[in-house]
Amino acid sequence: MFAVRKASVADVGAMHQLMVPHVRSEVLLPRSPRQIVESLRDYVVAEEDGEIVGLAALSLVECHLAELGAVVCERPDLMERLVQVALDEARSVGVDRVFVLAQDAVPYERLGFQKVEIQALPEKRDRQCLRCSRLPRCRQIPLVRELGS
Repeated sequence: MFAVRKASVADVGAMHQLMVPHVRSEVLLPRSPRQIVESLRDYVVAEEDGEIVGLAALSLVECHLAELGAVVCERPDLMERLVQVALDEARSVGVDRVFVLAQDAVPYERLGFQKVEIQALPEKRDRQCLRCSRLPRCRQIPLVRELGS
């Protein structure tokens, strides 16, 4: 059985290693251990038998908007739990919309996200997407979930 908890500095090495294959396959943008540390408070990890087996990050973009990112796990039940923890965090700080960029929309659609055009997320498009070296070959699908009250 896995447990989901906030990440700690002791987890950074394992988190980075878990991300590496996803960076190589261009599912994730590269992050150095230092970049992970700088945004460590955004992350939750899933731990099973003392090993980090999944992670996700929730980053505030605007007062009303947060990005679910760096979702890394191999099991659907684990992904669902990581996403739910991130959505609960978003609600707890008062965010009413969460978006994710994913190569496969189906798992997120099952969790209540809906596909949108990147133009519907100018905060992300203007801040990062237009500057990204992967833009010409980007395969990410933007999805949004309205949290309501």
